[in-house]
Amino acid sequence: MIRTATAAAETVSTAAAAARCIEQLLAKQLETPDYLMIQADARHDLGVVRAAVRARWPQVRIHAATSCLGSMTESGTHIGPEPGLCVLAIADAEGDYGTACAAIDGTPRATAAALVRAALADADRLGETPAMVWVSSTPGSEEDVIAGLQDVVGSATPIVGGSAADNAIEGKWQVMAGGEAVGNGLVVSVLFPSTRIGAAFHSGYAPTERRGRITRCAGRRVFEIEGRPAADIYSSWTSGAVARPAADSVNVLMATTLWPLGRHMDSIGGADIFLLSHPETLAADGSMTLFTNVAEGEELVLMRGTADSLLERPALVSDAACRMGEIDKAEAAGMILVFCAGCMLTVQERLDEVRRSLHAALPGVPFIAAFTFGEQGPTLACDNRHGNLMISAVTFARD
Repeated sequence: MIRTATAAAETVSTAAAAARCIEQLLAKQLETPDYLMIQADARHDLGVVRAAVRARWPQVRIHAATSCLGSMTESGTHIGPEPGLCVLAIADAEGDYGTACAAIDGTPRATAAALVRAALADADRLGETPAMVWVSSTPGSEEDVIAGLQDVVGSATPIVGGSAADNAIEGKWQVMAGGEAVGNGLVVSVLFPSTRIGAAFHSGYAPTERRGRITRCAGRRVFEIEGRPAADIYSSWTSGAVARPAADSVNVLMATTLWPLGRHMDSIGGADIFLLSHPETLAADGSMTLFTNVAEGEELVLMRGTADSLLERPALVSDAACRMGEIDKAEAAGMILVFCAGCMLTVQERLDEVRRSLHAALPGVPFIAAFTFGEQGPTLACDNRHGNLMISAVTFARD
């Protein structure tokens, strides 16, 4: 049987925030957790959190990452103005959990493969396939990270997570397991829970009729769509909402949150499911950069979102995660939600509506949300992908 509980604090003192979270977990009779999921405002010191946790629970596995502005639990939205710290604790004596963390140092695929093996060893399950891999990487190499994880656990194992974030895209993000926090790195958890889990990976956007194939690109930079400058094509698709600059490049992240680009990923009941890419910059040379890798020949579809669609989607994804794990809502013990920071910032003033909708979908179920700069999750085609402006959910059955 799994038991979960959450804790949260908002204060400038990391030591005080960590102490309050530990006190809350103890007050909820979760005295011997096996695994802690920690999401923190980047202004907090993850090393101070680790020291406080280790002083109380020396053997607990820790998976920590910074999250844009803070985090959210079923008890409230903890996004400031003082920095928030949120914790989801899992007590599962019959399950096994392992974590590992390291700097990437230019070899993301190899680092990911080595870390998932280290996490399996930490769980004392080396050579076995986990029920799920939970991952938090710093932004920039997520596709290679997924490839490295799949080199070890295979493509059918769900890989769910979100890219660590800070508050202003300043590179102040960090990740951590049981050792020192790293600023350009990766933390990996392997989960062998004693009960069922379910995972889902969705977006809250609809396709438009505007689309075209990439005819020249390199990694995350698109030079041409249908043989024309990508920045001009995208500007025309958005009816001039963003424009190609006369010199240098311009950041368009906030202006394009409701107008991402999609690539077809799956179909469910005749409805197409898209993997999203968030346009980051438009350049004077006509190119544009994204927060995902793309390839020549792929079709890009202009997607359209609204604040209401973003607010409604988390509850729908939590429902889907329960269905994927064949978990009745009354049996749910806890949930982890990955909610894109760009989406969160777009609906920030109404974010408590998301919390209330999740509470209505899973009454009384503890959950933690990460506000991320990239999202990872499983597809129906039995592989795992990295996207932007996406939402992932993982639900745990109680028995």
